[in-house]
Amino acid sequence: MYTLKGKKTLITAMKEVLKSEGKYLPNMRNAAVLVPLSLRKELYITFIKRSENLQFHRGEIAFPGGLQEDNESPLETALREAWEELKIRREDVVVLGFLPSTKTLTTNIRIIPVVGLIPFNYPFKPNSNEIEEVLQIPVKKLYENVYEDFYGKYYLYKRYRIWGATARILTNLLNRLKKIINNSPHGYFI
Repeated sequence: MYTLKGKKTLITAMKEVLKSEGKYLPNMRNAAVLVPLSLRKELYITFIKRSENLQFHRGEIAFPGGLQEDNESPLETALREAWEELKIRREDVVVLGFLPSTKTLTTNIRIIPVVGLIPFNYPFKPNSNEIEEVLQIPVKKLYENVYEDFYGKYYLYKRYRIWGATARILTNLLNRLKKIINNSPHGYFI
């Protein structure tokens, strides 16, 4: 288990800086995404590149997720979508907590991000109708490649641009990770 070079594990520290629950608001178009973290020698975040054949957000870098169905909770939505899109099994996700919700600007959907830990090199089986590519990006590369323009913050990694709602979710996560690093007495390398 990764530790913060002290008594806390990364899991414990993340749970302290994340919300313990996320709730949908009534009379809204609600959605949830899974923000999959993985540990190897450093911390990684898994993203998907959405298919160019989709009606909305085609070709964008995103987290696995989608719209609420029936009376699902945000956690149920995120885990269902992670299964449908990448075949991530519920039992393989250690749920760490929730980030603040964000809205998409073009489709007016309120997204609740669920942060979870999955094994590194997970045997993803992407749904080819929805996903073109799976990316596991080291967190330190995201800290090194953040930019801002008229529309807000965005991140670059190789030939990929992470922007919009995904960038806002990522910024919230990276700010919380920075708190963990800054509050660790012995430091923590990401």
